[in-house]
Amino acid sequence: MYRRATAADLPALAALYALCARTLGPQVYSPAQVAAWARFASDGPAFADYVLGATTWVAGDDVPEGFCGADAGGELRSLYVHPRRMRQGLGSALLAHAIGASGCDRLAAWATPISKPVFERAGFRLERIVTETFQGVVFDRFRMVRP
Repeated sequence: MYRRATAADLPALAALYALCARTLGPQVYSPAQVAAWARFASDGPAFADYVLGATTWVAGDDVPEGFCGADAGGELRSLYVHPRRMRQGLGSALLAHAIGASGCDRLAAWATPISKPVFERAGFRLERIVTETFQGVVFDRFRMVRP
């Protein structure tokens, strides 16, 4: 059902990431924040590390419908689902798969207002809220942990 991401997936995953930022971002972010969020997908080396520097699982064969990655230290680095597949359980299923495959006892993630409910349903709790600069724009981020 899910497969590991490879370098060949990077263009499609970057496109999905940017689509999510542009489509879902305006629900919770300013135009400047949406632009900054989407811009990260065009930073080839950083985006490649974001995806391939973790064990990232992809849903979908030829066209990715979502992806979720976790690194060896238990940090969930990504969770993105195509907007047309939202609220159908794909995000929760991808997250559950990544959690199971991680083999880590304790997990953590930085969540957005969009992904925070998915993490909460998976047993994560809010540890703290941090205000940080990302791509030159200030964002509030939610630190979620799962003991």
